[in-house]
Amino acid sequence: MNEARWHPTLTLLPDGRVLAASGLDADGQTVPGASEVYAPDTGTWSKTLAHAFPTYPSLFAAGGRKVFYSGANAGYGPTPRRGSEVGLWNLKNSAFTPVGPPKDPDALENASAVLLPPAQDHKVMLLGGGGMGESHATTSRTAIVDLDDPHPAFRQGPPLPQNTRYLNSVVMPDDTVFTTGGSTDYRGRGASDIRTAQFYLPAADIFVPAAEPTVGRNHHSEALLLPDGRVAVFGSDPLFSDKANSRPGHFEQRIEVYSPPYLFHGRRPHLKLKGSSDINRGDEIAFGLPDAAGIGRVRLMRPGSVTQGTDFDQRSVALDITRRTSGSLTVHVPDDPALVPHGWYMAFATNVDGTPSTAVWLHVRPSA
Repeated sequence: MNEARWHPTLTLLPDGRVLAASGLDADGQTVPGASEVYAPDTGTWSKTLAHAFPTYPSLFAAGGRKVFYSGANAGYGPTPRRGSEVGLWNLKNSAFTPVGPPKDPDALENASAVLLPPAQDHKVMLLGGGGMGESHATTSRTAIVDLDDPHPAFRQGPPLPQNTRYLNSVVMPDDTVFTTGGSTDYRGRGASDIRTAQFYLPAADIFVPAAEPTVGRNHHSEALLLPDGRVAVFGSDPLFSDKANSRPGHFEQRIEVYSPPYLFHGRRPHLKLKGSSDINRGDEIAFGLPDAAGIGRVRLMRPGSVTQGTDFDQRSVALDITRRTSGSLTVHVPDDPALVPHGWYMAFATNVDGTPSTAVWLHVRPSA
């Protein structure tokens, strides 16, 4: 690369190139504004137009050579002030168009941000967050922005059960978002880990409780959707190990696996791929499915690539059902590289009761 970068964000662009933004250099200083783009066809890096972000900025490819920054970040470097740096970044000319800021714009460090399902809705949700560095400030704020709006602005969503930073959010096959963990203070200081979990239901715009985790999770924690529909939760790097903050913390090595309620609603659909797992955008894909008549939705879900509670690559793409027989289902893959970046995906079929199949892995080829 042209610059040493610690804590950068990598964003796959619709044309197959990779944008590397932000980070700290070899001396621990914020990398000057210039980002870099990797071209896989030539194996080369080139600098792009400058825009400064804090480390691990939550960047979402928004189509049309634009990238959306929700404000969520991992700290270090320039931090948004009153939401002025939340908005759409045009990679053609580096123009930055601010988006109406969320509530509590000074509490965006270690916030969670997720592209709500299905990805075709182009809605991004921001959840929780805290003040800069070792600040005690945290927020229960959630906010949602519709990037299809001619003048996008965050609207307030339902609050989290309590003020939370380091929250993990996972897009689920039934079009819900599972959120878990976090703490109310910096790196769990003062025994402030939150041992609760909940689902956000986008259709109803509400949170509903989920089973409580037994292990606290804060800094350096992760949560991933598994191909069988469960969620693996791991990591955490607390600053201290006691409420009095008198003993150093230790990295959490226990893993918990959460089984959502949809796994206990009856028989699961059985999905079997007919044909190759290598597909192109615009293809029709046939699946063998004995109970095809009862399928309500099919989703192409990009697997998580999470670090430090930040995961901006996951997405759930709705696949239109084009044919249905008693034993098979045919779906259409959207022909839009901004919506379906190339790479591996999990395909889930969910029945009308909300119970998903086990995933079938599919590989979307890069554009020729």
